[in-house]
Amino acid sequence: MKTFIRTSLYLALAAALGAGYCGATNAALLSLSQVPLFVTSGAKANVLLMFANSNSMDEDPTGLAVGSANPTSRSEIARTAARTLVTNYTGQINMGLMAFQQDNVAHAWLNQSPYDASYDPANYDPNWTGARDSATHKKYKIPNPTSPNASGACTTSGGTQVDCIYYNVNLPYYTSGPQGSTFCWGTGTGGSSYQSFPGNFTQYACYGSKTGTSDAAPGTSGAGYSSYYGTYNFGPTDSDYAQAIDDWGQRLASTDSGPTWFSNDSPGLGYLHIPIANLDTTQAGKLNVKLATEVVPTRSSSGSWNDNPTNISGGDTWNNPNAPLINAGLTPITGTFMTAKDYYNGASSNFGSNQGGPQAAPPNACGKDFAVFLTTGLPSVTASGGSVTYQTGQPYSANEVTNAVTAVGNLNSGSRPVKTYVIGFALPEFTNNYFVTNPPNPLDQMASAGGSSTAYYANNLATLNSTFSSIFSSIIAQSGAAAAVAMTSGSVVAGGKIYQGQFNSADWSGDMIAYNTNATTGAVTTTAWQAGSVLNGQNYDTGRQIITYKPSNATGIRFRWPANPSSPTSAELDTTQTSALTSNPSLNASNSADTGVNRLNYLRGQTGLSGFRPRLISVLGDVVNSAPAYVGPPSFDYPDNLESASYYSFRSTYASRTPMIYVGANDGMLHALDAGTGQEKLAFVPNGVYSNLAQLTSPNYSHRYYVDGSPTVVDTFYSSAWHTTLVAGLGGGGRSVYALDVTNPANFSEANAASLVKWEYTDSDLGYVYSQPSIIKLNTGAWAAVFSNGYNSTTGVAALYIVDIGTGALIKKLSTSVGSSTTPNALAAPTLVDTNADGTADTAYAGDLQGNVWKFDLCNANNQGVCASNTNGWSATKIFVAQDAGGNAQPITSGIEVTRQFSGDGYQLFFGTGKYLESSDISTTGSQTFYSVWDRYSSAFSVSTRSNLQQQTVSTTTVNNTIYRTSSSNAVNWDSPAGTGTQRGWYMDLPTSGERVVSDPALYSNRILFTTMIPNAAACSGGGTGWLMELDATTGAALGGPTFDVNGDGVVNTNDYVGTPGSYPSGVAKSSIPSAVRMQKNPGGPGGGSMNKWTSMSQKNATTNSSLENVLNSLAPIQSRSSWRQIFQ
Repeated sequence: MKTFIRTSLYLALAAALGAGYCGATNAALLSLSQVPLFVTSGAKANVLLMFANSNSMDEDPTGLAVGSANPTSRSEIARTAARTLVTNYTGQINMGLMAFQQDNVAHAWLNQSPYDASYDPANYDPNWTGARDSATHKKYKIPNPTSPNASGACTTSGGTQVDCIYYNVNLPYYTSGPQGSTFCWGTGTGGSSYQSFPGNFTQYACYGSKTGTSDAAPGTSGAGYSSYYGTYNFGPTDSDYAQAIDDWGQRLASTDSGPTWFSNDSPGLGYLHIPIANLDTTQAGKLNVKLATEVVPTRSSSGSWNDNPTNISGGDTWNNPNAPLINAGLTPITGTFMTAKDYYNGASSNFGSNQGGPQAAPPNACGKDFAVFLTTGLPSVTASGGSVTYQTGQPYSANEVTNAVTAVGNLNSGSRPVKTYVIGFALPEFTNNYFVTNPPNPLDQMASAGGSSTAYYANNLATLNSTFSSIFSSIIAQSGAAAAVAMTSGSVVAGGKIYQGQFNSADWSGDMIAYNTNATTGAVTTTAWQAGSVLNGQNYDTGRQIITYKPSNATGIRFRWPANPSSPTSAELDTTQTSALTSNPSLNASNSADTGVNRLNYLRGQTGLSGFRPRLISVLGDVVNSAPAYVGPPSFDYPDNLESASYYSFRSTYASRTPMIYVGANDGMLHALDAGTGQEKLAFVPNGVYSNLAQLTSPNYSHRYYVDGSPTVVDTFYSSAWHTTLVAGLGGGGRSVYALDVTNPANFSEANAASLVKWEYTDSDLGYVYSQPSIIKLNTGAWAAVFSNGYNSTTGVAALYIVDIGTGALIKKLSTSVGSSTTPNALAAPTLVDTNADGTADTAYAGDLQGNVWKFDLCNANNQGVCASNTNGWSATKIFVAQDAGGNAQPITSGIEVTRQFSGDGYQLFFGTGKYLESSDISTTGSQTFYSVWDRYSSAFSVSTRSNLQQQTVSTTTVNNTIYRTSSSNAVNWDSPAGTGTQRGWYMDLPTSGERVVSDPALYSNRILFTTMIPNAAACSGGGTGWLMELDATTGAALGGPTFDVNGDGVVNTNDYVGTPGSYPSGVAKSSIPSAVRMQKNPGGPGGGSMNKWTSMSQKNATTNSSLENVLNSLAPIQSRSSWRQIFQ
């Protein structure tokens, strides 16, 4: 009687979604995709950058009128931050630029204008925090160029000591040309022509000179006024309204700042300078032109204004597509958001030719539309360009704020809602202080209406950069979270947690997330940790232990830069490795002596390195196809005397070792994470990825795979001792397979690299190994890693590699002799079986790209059934050919589930067909099938085909808005030597066009579970859809009992039928592509407990914001027969 040894669940279940993402079986080499195919249907987020460009941009953050071209101006700080934003997110989003529509923009002269000025040094109080119009307390001072004084408290730019002008507010003052310094005395009210301005003084008598320190009126003895210009009526600027200034004070001064642009009105709407488009280098160039330093007008020696060399002149300057934004005019927030809404919705009421239209609506972003609005103040004009009403002492118009909040809310509603982020940049001090005591802040109200809760506030370049980073990181996270970009690898259920790898295709950041689960129901409760965040907190130099493999002396070494790269020691990187790191693909900097060491430090996690690709969310790379492996204390059910040393003693020694998660990422590393905390304890950089590591740092990075294979971890015996060994391939990242000794996480350090890295296997005929290796004990007594030849091997012949686990030496390569360089072939993941219960693997099963199922004899038994102790006689035999009804080969790219045959000797094999390899596979529609085939272990049997199998069929029905499948229950007439039966299993053709199986099936309680996928290249499709299927393993028929919680009451029982009572579903539809099934048994419950079936989806659920899906079903046995395959993986 053959017996089976049950492995841990995480080992019995195989890799996650996508056995491949490689290439198709076309002539010559396969075209291996370097991007997950289900991402190709995604759409990047649309971001409309809405940039305030009113007159107040001429000021610095304190309000001093320095001119927009000055590096300290609000304008230049904001544009510098925005240009950095463009650089950082090139290739990741769609972006456009909108600003305020402007009118009557003219050449002007900018002046600094201290309000409520004083000339008396006794009034200087740099610590003043009180009223801005205090007569006796002035916080700031500037030189008075017309009052030389050798002992004066101020110094001119030329170094001359002068008296000072003291003030609390100094805002812009605009004139038609340079007029030098002016010193004005309020004479009354009159003549303010634009808006109601209730201050005491709007009419002033102005002079060209003011000397001395007296604050007395002109004409008074010692007042110091001279060079009378005349009496003038003044009107308020946008900056005045922003600070609720309705009175400039008795004394008003001004000094020259230089030429600028000016307008004292606004048409009231917005203007689209650059339509939203893919932020590639071309779009980035357009944005950087508009976000460049403002080009100020110039004057000739005769005093006339010159046309700018770049053909910028007055009047139409503001919307010149080849010139930077112009700062001029008021702040039309309401109308600008009305224009934005019309643009996003393809309307024209507020988006005509005068607002940059007509333009097509932004590209479809699968619901991920955003606006980021930066403003230096509150609305100061209506959407029609009319005046607004201010209340005395308030820095805003209550009515117009209400209108603006409504406009933002309208943008975030309707058929195309646009989430809006609001940034208050360098808001006037009075405005900030006012809303501290008089909440709410109108910008917070706008942000809330826009769906982003509260506004952001910044007052310098550092805080603005940080604000932009927070906002755009959030946008990137959201654009990957529920858009049609895929983000998840496989998951593993262990230790009361579910561990799931994820990725975000917007920036190719990754994460490994641990979810806590309910001990009774198995449902996810909370997030325990996120490795991406944890790793960000580990210092790249002192906080990480990173090792690599040095092929020249076949040993593990530290991943550190050599002291002398041209002559490294035996414990340092090879020159070929340092050369690979020093190459310069598309850097924003020329090659330098530091390129290699900087790149290595970047890979270790250092951020802020000039010229390299920014990583704004996490230094952890994307986790795509690498399914995580959970490793706790040793727990295999080996006999104690399986080897010369006691296995029980080994288990006892490491009974309390730290549970770990091992997962590969496309940042060039395998990561070893503490399963309890998420902290990285070790990382390994395989030598096989060095040739492409330099591309990871390129600002123009296009995704490719690095360490993308799924690790297998098993307790093994070699060198007279037990070890826990990890083996993995690189997937599409390279042509090697590596092994690590992970017995004791307490020993994980760079100093122990030589003992931790066992080997990295390469071979001229080894391709890209996407399948998960197996680890087994052979009949020769050796322990070995077993893996397929991989895609794009040199000969194209499907073969099985068997490599010594301790040394990495090749023990045997078993060729199928099927495949060639013109019709390349490759095996899927092998499944190993122990047929005689002696703890050694006797048989391996694997499918190939041409639809063949192979049985590999690793025993070569004699007449008494005893296996040989050598590899002589090991062989490969074809036992089945998968073909559709038309005789077309059906490729096998996923693993095979194996169990004892239900009614006789031999084994029953379960597998699906289909491939998801090249981009052309997205649109293939060939018929694919799920099979159950009997290998009877008899030479009398010929190669099987579907003609030897019983067919089952499916149909669909909808219950509570969920689509289910029901299947036929045709009996299998099992083959027998007596000839009473002819069938060797069953099959089910997948009914949907393009439907296929590319992930491993799972068997429990005589049920066979598998997932299917149906690719969809349409935008916002999540890459496709799929099904979770659950059938009677014996016949492929519908189960005789409840399978899914159809009625949604949280209990699986006889009420969960479809159609009529007693009719139970055999499958449930999935809205995006599901991975392989992970199972978690829950204790108790009616009928023997329940089982949570977890799948990782290619698209996060918009409601739950999770890509994990849990399907509860009953564990009540359908039939009494059940068993587990015996596998050593």
